[in-house]
Amino acid sequence: MPVLSTVGAASLRAFGAFLPSSVTSPFIVATGGTVTTSGNYKYHTFTSSGTLTVTAAPLGKYIDVLLVAGGGIGYGGGGGGGGVVINEGSSISIGSYSIAVGGGGGGANGNGADSTGFGLTAIGGGAGAIFGDSSTAVGGRFGGSGGGGGSVFGYTPPLSTDPGGALQPTSASGGYGNAGGASVLIGLNRFGGGGGGAGGAGSGTTAGAGKSGSPLNSNLYGGGGGDGVSVSANSGYGGYPGTSPASGIVIVRYLYQ
Repeated sequence: MPVLSTVGAASLRAFGAFLPSSVTSPFIVATGGTVTTSGNYKYHTFTSSGTLTVTAAPLGKYIDVLLVAGGGIGYGGGGGGGGVVINEGSSISIGSYSIAVGGGGGGANGNGADSTGFGLTAIGGGAGAIFGDSSTAVGGRFGGSGGGGGSVFGYTPPLSTDPGGALQPTSASGGYGNAGGASVLIGLNRFGGGGGGAGGAGSGTTAGAGKSGSPLNSNLYGGGGGDGVSVSANSGYGGYPGTSPASGIVIVRYLYQ
């Protein structure tokens, strides 16, 4: 008599307990970050650096990833928004994946820090210009989105410095970013340009818009720093004189049922 004929259904179910989770689970299973669910999707949100640990990764199941870098600081011109990368339908294997979440820029002319994960990089936003005389003035810096331009004192009217350009769109990870705005002369005063945003370039003193996190969510990320711009935590928005830039964020989602 064949051996299999002596194995009952209950025994077969017990045997299945010893199979790898990648075989027994029809969906991706992972831990790490702050976990929430919406509909049939599970979301892992990282507002600081951490690890996504995948314990089941069936063939034909994929992840969507949103990476936002930290925004650049602004002193004269507005800081550029952190670059935004949205990657849909990426395959994944069982294992541990390091996630780095970039902070906002600091110091006198600091770019935001990069956010990285899954071989992708969102580039930190460029710092805004620093006003000064011909020996101390600094233009907007290049970044995921560029910082706004500024002013050189000692001239009537003041001279302008260049805004920073955007590095994110042409990077190996693609993504979204735009240049900062040029400074604006009004009468005998020159005002700093708005930072570039992931959703649009800075235009004069008006900051560039943020980019929607769709399809992961409808929040705006990576907007430029500018006068009157509200900066939310972990939005990747650039700073402006008196307003600190925001850190970035990384969000991973997948079907869990």
